[in-house]
Amino acid sequence: MFDMSLQSGEKITAIYVRLSKEDEQDGESNSIANQKAFLVDYAKMNGFENIKVFADDGISGLTLNRSEFNRMYELIESGMVENLIVKDMSRLGRNYLEVGRLTEYVLPSHSIRFVSVNDGVDTAKGKNEFTPFRNIMNEWYSKDISRKIKCSQRLISKQGFAVGQPPYGYKRSFENLRIWIIDEEAAEIVRLIYKMRLEGKSFNKIAEFLQNKKILIPSQYALEKGIKRPQKIARNRFFWNPETIRKILRNQSYTGDIVNFKTYRKSLKLRKLFENPKENWEIHKNIHEAIIERSVWEDVQKTIGIKQRKPKSTEKNMFVGFLKCADCGANINYVIQTKSPQNHHFSCGNFRRKNGLCDKSHHVRIDELTGLVRNYINEILVFTKDFEDEFVQLITGENQKQSQTVKKKNQETLQRLKDRYNVLDILFKKIFEDKIFGRLNEERFLKLSSGYESEQSSLKEQIKNLEQIVSKEVSQEESVYGFLKIVNKNSKVEELTREVLNEFIDKILVWHSKKIDGIKNQKIEIHYKLIGQVSLWQETKDKLLVAK
Repeated sequence: MFDMSLQSGEKITAIYVRLSKEDEQDGESNSIANQKAFLVDYAKMNGFENIKVFADDGISGLTLNRSEFNRMYELIESGMVENLIVKDMSRLGRNYLEVGRLTEYVLPSHSIRFVSVNDGVDTAKGKNEFTPFRNIMNEWYSKDISRKIKCSQRLISKQGFAVGQPPYGYKRSFENLRIWIIDEEAAEIVRLIYKMRLEGKSFNKIAEFLQNKKILIPSQYALEKGIKRPQKIARNRFFWNPETIRKILRNQSYTGDIVNFKTYRKSLKLRKLFENPKENWEIHKNIHEAIIERSVWEDVQKTIGIKQRKPKSTEKNMFVGFLKCADCGANINYVIQTKSPQNHHFSCGNFRRKNGLCDKSHHVRIDELTGLVRNYINEILVFTKDFEDEFVQLITGENQKQSQTVKKKNQETLQRLKDRYNVLDILFKKIFEDKIFGRLNEERFLKLSSGYESEQSSLKEQIKNLEQIVSKEVSQEESVYGFLKIVNKNSKVEELTREVLNEFIDKILVWHSKKIDGIKNQKIEIHYKLIGQVSLWQETKDKLLVAK
């Protein structure tokens, strides 16, 4: 999504600042506020104009997947950035392959001037050969910090302290930050959750109760109390996920125990957390005050192992997977009424979960939907056989300009990626020859070849993905003739089946029904395979039938 606050054609000087928890150890000079002030002053003193600041706070430099960085990158790709200024290379990132690709390929390909103030890098004054080595050293720094943190965590754990954040219901003691004390306001909710579970309530029922009582979810509670900053801001402050309830009920910390190393990372660059085998946990019992008695916690664990009763019926409806909510985009779920089979229906998944993302049910009866879709398919079968030429003109005339524009842009991007891939082949051959004839030493050859291979690997994946997209972007005319092939294989649809839906239908959008003068009115929008929605269908059909 481009920044709509920028005028068309107006290029900016992007200032990028970043701070991670590890970087906070470097002192106040690296704070977000000081980085901003320092770089804005530098930009103004050196004649840079149209300054725009992008800041990521509390984000590791090992990944480029950061919200503000991504926003800036979109502007770079759209040609709206003229200059990029950072305090030093480590602010841009500590992954030398990704940062190297950015500075060695992406920025030059968009003719962007890059300035790293403290490193003395300014591409307007020529290339700095030491820049790639700075990227490597920045990554080494992160690896060294990570190793030291792991050693420190092991030492802290051996002393009987927790290495992670206190769970919902606890907070750190002001006298000793390693000690957890009870946060009574949140602890009351924890006790309530355990009480309801022992009363036989399911995770979903407990979550629904807390939501109806407007109880803040743990991440939002921590944010508003200033306890800790959540990784992302919740869309609904009161939407309790049943999985959150399960985690609270399984958390042994509420008995007064410390449980360390329940998760781990396989790699420094891989941010995903994996479950650690239980034998690798470090457990210290009765360290802090318990919120839940151990006997109560153990009784609750027995209930979690019991699967909740499910309806005996395993019936699947043919429309499952085809229906989408027209307002929120969620799936329209199949609802089985065990007591009243005749009332089986579909309704919006977000509405049924009561997560605040959709406030209408979008309820649709199966018998009404079946008759409507069958009739529409039969009408289009008859129409295309009687008015094939007019049908082709109708479809190809809609959205033709837009689809051609998107197709052209994707083809141009694909060609640019392929050109760069071929250039890298040439460059690799050149440095290989330079190494053979002694014009390039071994160390420099390995550095360059590693960079080229890494970039080629990334390009190869991008090219593969884009080729798949381009291959699907056939012209509207090709699409409509493809649909006509489907039509010609069929005559009248007597019975609507899953096979018929798979052949004809891409998706069906369902609006919430309204009653007008006591009569139910509901909009159902059918998107067909290859041709999408035929918005002018009814009007064109009526005119042609009258003319006939």
